[in-house]
Amino acid sequence: MGWSKNEQQVWSTIEKWEQDYFTYVPTDFSRAYVRTFDEALNRFNPKIKDRALQTIDNLLFHLHSIILNAQFQQDTKQRVLLSAQAMNEDVEVFEDIQDCRIEQLRYIAQHQVAKHRLLSFAQGGLSGAGGLLFLGIDVPASIAAHLRSIQVIALSYGYPINKPYETLLALRVFHAATLPKEHQQEAWDQLISEVSDQSMDPYLFESEEVVADDKWMRHLVGLVGKGFLLFMLRKRLIQGIPLMGMVYGAATNYQLSRQITDFANHFYQKRWLLAKQN
Repeated sequence: MGWSKNEQQVWSTIEKWEQDYFTYVPTDFSRAYVRTFDEALNRFNPKIKDRALQTIDNLLFHLHSIILNAQFQQDTKQRVLLSAQAMNEDVEVFEDIQDCRIEQLRYIAQHQVAKHRLLSFAQGGLSGAGGLLFLGIDVPASIAAHLRSIQVIALSYGYPINKPYETLLALRVFHAATLPKEHQQEAWDQLISEVSDQSMDPYLFESEEVVADDKWMRHLVGLVGKGFLLFMLRKRLIQGIPLMGMVYGAATNYQLSRQITDFANHFYQKRWLLAKQN
């Protein structure tokens, strides 16, 4: 089936985004940081490191599953369906959402993305307010918020996230979106190649890929480093309020949320267009 004019324009927009987003020129500081980080990671005992990475990976998978089965996620799925029905009278059940026009799906997704960016912004501000409780849960709360945003984006394009393949794919999109910039294009190309493969049966698909690998650990360390900096800033008070910490926490959370949701949104748009073309 061919594309409409709007769909061709969206495809061109995605290609432009890919060209801009994956253009990466490392600075001297980033090269030094990567070299230092890799050297430090390689000093760990391989068995201990592998066990720690496997533990983190299992925790991420269970966190992803908990969010997936939570009631608020079911409520979000229902709201997405109602939004699609309001724009397209032919939509009766969730599986019909993919029959909507691309501009309708993009509108639904952008509406959901805007809410998640605002929630991420607020969560970062609370963490920066200096409370030990919010600081203590900052890392898992940030990861949970970003995982949920990808799940909601997948739902917005009509992909039933509760299916095993879709569950794993959403987790891998999160992994790709949070990798260091120099590794993201390789992960993106692999994801696109997989969803373009018409011979692949998603019900029989098996993958041994993990999220918590050596490359991804830089993202986790960055989250921990952000939490440490927020802890240091909590004593920087302006009229009794840790304003610097709140601004830093909110800004960094929003920026990361924007990066991840942009990545996921373009991925699911491209996946939908490729499915229609094929």
